[in-house]
Amino acid sequence: MRIIFIGCVSFSKSIIETLLKLKKANIVGVITKSNSSFNSDFIDLSYIAIENNIPYKYTKDINSFEILNWIKDLNADIIYCMGWSSLIKENLLNATSKGVIGYHPALLPQNRGRHPIIWALALGLKKTGSTFFKMDSGADSGDIIIQDEVIIEFDDYALDLYNKLINSAKKQV
Repeated sequence: MRIIFIGCVSFSKSIIETLLKLKKANIVGVITKSNSSFNSDFIDLSYIAIENNIPYKYTKDINSFEILNWIKDLNADIIYCMGWSSLIKENLLNATSKGVIGYHPALLPQNRGRHPIIWALALGLKKTGSTFFKMDSGADSGDIIIQDEVIIEFDDYALDLYNKLINSAKKQV
């Protein structure tokens, strides 16, 4: 399967590295950012693309015609969007035959939107989840593909929970 991978955070790095170990996953393009003042866990994935001889693009606008045309030129089957903080529009959602797979660190449909890890801790939740879903035009609102429950311990900090979610997602992949 020909995959375009979109991401720019620590979670993205963990998932692309997991995918690269799978024989059936053929990553044909990476889209990332060269910098971010928004993401505290920002990572530029270009070095992973370079190490693995995968074409890559930097963008600030994931919905630009340049990115859309690049994806179409690569003839990908599916897009994995793992750690990107802007909505993807219809033309990009439909750019590949299998659409876009997204990820959200919550038990969707609960806790959609920004900062779900912080909200899970602030709300005193006893559990959250690792959810892969087929992206649609809404925010974290597509059909759930796979979901795994993650227990929140009383003494968990945000980084503890983040790492638990990464480990869960790597197993799901």
